Amino acid sequence: MFGCRDVASLMTDEREGALAGWTRTKYKAHLFICVYCRRCKKQFDEAVSLSKEVPPEAVPSSVEEAALEAFRAREGK
Repeated sequence: MFGCRDVASLMTDEREGALAGWTRTKYKAHLFICVYCRRCKKQFDEAVSLSKEVPPEAVPSSVEEAALEAFRAREGK
């Protein structure tokens, strides 16, 4: 079974439909038993929904690029 860090790192993949097989099964099983990860996923889903409400032109490209770099650096850990 996956731990909380594993599940948190897979939330984007799950949202994009990129989880399959045992990875998806273990991910879903952990969410079923872990209230903390369910809360985290709910917050993640809410953040994604809210971000879709922001018009693309409202975010300067330099800010968008900095955010993407920070995300990529965190994923590399």
